[in-house]
Amino acid sequence: MQYHADVIVAGAGPAGTMAAYELARKGVDVLILEKAGFPRYKVCGGGLTSKILDEIPFDITPVVEREIFSVRFSCNFSDPFTRTSSNPLILCTMREKLDQFLVNQALAVGARILHGEHILALHQAGEGIGIQTRNTTFRSGVVIGADGASSMVAHSSGLRNDLMPGLAWEAEMDAGEEELERYSQTVFLDWGTFPGGYGWIFPKRDHFSVGVGGPASLSRYLKAYNEQFIQASGIRFTGIRSLKAWPIPVKIRKGLFHSGQVLVTGDAAGLTDPLTGEGISYAIRSGTMAGRAVFSYLEGDSGSLASYSEEINRELMPEILEANRIKAIFNAVPCTIHRMVEERERVWKAFGKVLKGERTYKDVRRGFGKWKFLWGTVCQISNMVYRYKKDRYRGK
Repeated sequence: MQYHADVIVAGAGPAGTMAAYELARKGVDVLILEKAGFPRYKVCGGGLTSKILDEIPFDITPVVEREIFSVRFSCNFSDPFTRTSSNPLILCTMREKLDQFLVNQALAVGARILHGEHILALHQAGEGIGIQTRNTTFRSGVVIGADGASSMVAHSSGLRNDLMPGLAWEAEMDAGEEELERYSQTVFLDWGTFPGGYGWIFPKRDHFSVGVGGPASLSRYLKAYNEQFIQASGIRFTGIRSLKAWPIPVKIRKGLFHSGQVLVTGDAAGLTDPLTGEGISYAIRSGTMAGRAVFSYLEGDSGSLASYSEEINRELMPEILEANRIKAIFNAVPCTIHRMVEERERVWKAFGKVLKGERTYKDVRRGFGKWKFLWGTVCQISNMVYRYKKDRYRGK
């Protein structure tokens, strides 16, 4: 079998480009297949934690548009207050700029990319893999699926299971210079308004990204929530550039992230924070892990692809599963948590450390101290309250 590349990466988002970068810099022949032309708009809040910057082996400050020091909270559009940190909480970027930048880094170390290659099917035959696109059939020894929330690679490989569907809407909003400067270091977070979801506003260099997310079962109400949030924010917007929706899949159980010589990463694997909807950090980490595992496989370590699944289950899935438990608590008593963040310095500092990536979700459980044995019971009761709120919202 004649291969088009040692490794084919499906998708040129953060997961795919980090996998390609990791392999190409070690001399592996890598081909990225991307369905869109670049740069291309990508619906995403574009928030980066300072911790994830340490895991990227090159400087990405050229595509950082804002440093965030303050958070303006509201609960059900009411009781707003602002908390401020002495250090940046998150960094804001635009995905089309970040993705293009990451692609350029992968190309600089030897990776190749073909745009306009929409994957229709994938099949494993012997030791090789065939990928059918609208234009041609590609062959490779290993395929890394980084083709997003509706991943054809994951679907064709039997790796689209145990996923909890979510949905988000985001509007790119124009505003005057005064508003852009006034909120240049502030994000807005609204919780308690929508069961299982929240709203956010991230300042960018010349506009604001305004988004809302929630469970797919309430998807028909999300657009209206976004419009209400825009009105309630208090920001004087001057126009709208775009308004789009996108799915957010979340893996809810540990499992396989490889099948034969196929690995899945990022959104294709459901590696998304169920509490915040954030996926860039998981994409970068899983893409790098996939690149390392595939390199070891090509070097003769036949067990390295299985080790990739083990590493994801050990390093990433515990945080995702814990975030899903905490999500139930947030949605059961959002206004109580709102008041705690406002009134208790310890709670605000803990919130800020989680936001910055300095603390993990596991630390929330440890915060229960001697009462942490009740954690499971609290989560179970909270989940029941959360489900009741969702049903009531639907009018059942």
